[in-house]
Formats: sequence, C-alpha cells, structure tokens
Amino acid sequence: MNKDLLNILSDSKEIDQQKLLDYLQNNVSEEERHEIEKLFIDEAFESDASEGLQRVSDKSKLPVVMGELNRQLIKKLSSRRKRNNGKKPLNLMIPVITTIILLLLALMFFLYIRRHIG
Repeated sequence: MNKDLLNILSDSKEIDQQKLLDYLQNNVSEEERHEIEKLFIDEAFESDASEGLQRVSDKSKLPVVMGELNRQLIKKLSSRRKRNNGKKPLNLMIPVITTIILLLLALMFFLYIRRHIG
C-alpha cells in the first residue's frame, strides 16, 4: 500500500497531524497557537479539518477520531483506485472499432470496383 495514504495530513507542508492534534487539545503555547491559526488562513484543507475536529466534544478521543478518519479515507481511496484500474477505456474502443470497420468497408469497395472495372 502507498505510504502516502497512511496519514492523510502528512502531505501538508505547513502543519502535521500531531501539531493539529496538540492545537485542538490546547497543548500548545500561545505563540504556536497563533502560528497555527495563521496557517489556517492560507490552507483551506487544514482549516476545514480543524473546524470539523473542534466539534468533537471529548478532546481526549481526538486521536481515535483522527485515526478512524485516516482508515476510512485510506479504504475509500484504495477501493476507488482499484475500481479505476479495472476499467476498460470504452470511450477509446468505440472510435477504434468504428475506424477499423470503415477501413474494411473502404477496402471491400475498392476491391469490388477494381474487379468490375478491370
């Protein structure tokens, strides 16, 4: 499995999952809190994640909630990737088949004309 899927917030260049968790549990200094909140202004995903996780009433359950969210996202992304890998490009097959049929018809017409004229 792709290691990038193991932590959905790991791609963030500005804030990692642990820092976000500490922020939500009020385990950061005022200076760090201010820096994190400045990041939320520029980063929509982190801001939305923070807003959603702040609604969890029991802050001690945040690691469990975040872990479950990560597992669900990994499962959904993996199943979507498998589903997309198994698809045949029908959109491409129709023009290819049509072109082959038209070429065969043109060849048959050419041979018919050649036989009757020659």
